[in-house]
Amino acid sequence: MTINKYTGKTEEEAKEKARKALGSAAIIMNVKEIKPKGLAGFFQSKTYEVTAAIEDDDFSEGAMTFSKQAQGNNLQNQESLAATNPSFEAVAGVEGDDALLLKNAFSAVNEVLERQGIDELKEEPKPVEPAPIPKKTFEPTYTRPTPVKPKFTSPVTVAESQVDTTEPMFVESTKLSDDYDKASLSIDNDNHVFVKMLYNVLLENEVQERYINQVLEDMDKILQSSHSLDNLLSSVYQKMVLKLGTPNEISFGTRRPKVVFFIGPTGVGKTTTIAKIASKFKLEGKKLGLITADTYRMAAANQLQTYANILDVPLNVIYSPDELLDTVKKLSRENENLDLILVDTIGFSHKNEEQKADTKKLIEALDDIYEKDVYLVLSATTKYVDLIDIVDSYMEFAKFNLLFTKLDETKCLGNIFNIKIYTDSPLSYLTVGQNVPDDIEVVNAQKLVKQLLGGK
Repeated sequence: MTINKYTGKTEEEAKEKARKALGSAAIIMNVKEIKPKGLAGFFQSKTYEVTAAIEDDDFSEGAMTFSKQAQGNNLQNQESLAATNPSFEAVAGVEGDDALLLKNAFSAVNEVLERQGIDELKEEPKPVEPAPIPKKTFEPTYTRPTPVKPKFTSPVTVAESQVDTTEPMFVESTKLSDDYDKASLSIDNDNHVFVKMLYNVLLENEVQERYINQVLEDMDKILQSSHSLDNLLSSVYQKMVLKLGTPNEISFGTRRPKVVFFIGPTGVGKTTTIAKIASKFKLEGKKLGLITADTYRMAAANQLQTYANILDVPLNVIYSPDELLDTVKKLSRENENLDLILVDTIGFSHKNEEQKADTKKLIEALDDIYEKDVYLVLSATTKYVDLIDIVDSYMEFAKFNLLFTKLDETKCLGNIFNIKIYTDSPLSYLTVGQNVPDDIEVVNAQKLVKQLLGGK
C-alpha cells in the first residue's frame, strides 16, 4: 500500500491530482481544509489536502519503497508535512530524500490511526455521558493524632529537599460545608479551610480517600511547626511526588535484543501504543522487531502488520507461547544488531482464566539469555473498582511497569496516583492522543501532582 498527500485550490482539484498520480483505484482516506495562518492569511485563499492510498504489489518490499512519481509528489508536499508534523523537522541520523521518506512513513501511520475502521478503536465505545449531578462536598475522615513534639526544626527530609518546589502551586477553590468539626484539628481558621479545600480538590480528581489520608496523615505535625499555607502545600506536593517515584522508561541492557511485553485488557490501546514506541525508537536510529501473539482479535495482526510495513520493521505472528523463544532467536538471527523486540499480547478479560494462563506462559517462555520488561497498559478512563480487579489479575503472574493511555479522554487523573500506590509498580509512559509518535510522553511526577492539586 502506498499512502500520499496531495494539495489543491479546491477539494476536487486535490482529488484529481491523487487519481492522476495513483490511478482510478486510489482510495481517498482523508480530506482536510487548510486555512492560511498569520497576517498573510487574510490575503490568501484556503487550500485542500487529500490523503490517498493504493494497494501496491511492490509494497511487500517495505513501505519505504515509493515510486519516483510518488517521491516527486512527496517533495512538493515537504513543507506541508513539516507544518503538520513539527516533531519530524529533524530526523536523527537520516538526511535528504531518506529523511523525507521516513517523515512520510510516520505521517502514514497517523493516517491509519485516523481511519474509522480500526477494530481496536471500536471495541470500547465511550459511554453516553450521564446528566450532570450537583457536586458533593466531602469531608476528611482522618483524625488528629496524639501530639508529638517535633525533633527537628524542619519537617522536610533530605529526599524531599531534592524535589523542585520553585514553581507556584495553585489549588482551585471548593465549596466547604458548614458542619465540619473544627475541633478535629488544632489549627487556625485559615489552615482549617485550606485542609478541607485540599481534601476536596483531590477527591474531585478521583484520588481515593485512603490515599488522601496517607498524604495528610502528618499534616498536624507540620501545622505545629508552621502556619504558612505555602509550606503546607509544599509539604503535600513533596509527599505526593515522592510517592509517584521515578518512571521506568524502556532501556537497553548489555544483552541484546531486549524483549518488551505489552499486556492489558482489550481496548486500552496496546497496539497503537506499540506503534508510538516503535516510531520513537525508529527516529533514534534503533533496530526493532515486532511480534504479535494476539490472534484472537479480528484483524489485530493485520493492523500491526500495517504499522510494521510503514516503519520498515520485521513482524512475526505466533499462535502459541511455545513459539516465542524460537521466534525471538529467528528475528535476532535474521536482523543483525537488533536492539529491541516489542511483543503485542492478547487483550483479555481478567475473568478469563484460560487466556490469563496463556499470557503467563508467554511471558515466562524466554530463557535467561534475553532481558525482558513487562508493561501493563491501562486506560485512564476505566473506573477505579475495575482497575483494581484488572491489576489484581495481572499481579498474580507478572511484575510490571504501569503505562496509562487515553488521558485526552478524561479530566480526572486520580486513578494514576491510586493504582501506583496500590500496586507499588513503577510508572512509565502516558499517551494523550492518536498521533504517532507525538502523543506519548514519559510520566512527569511533578507535572502530574500539580494537576492533581488543581494547578494547570
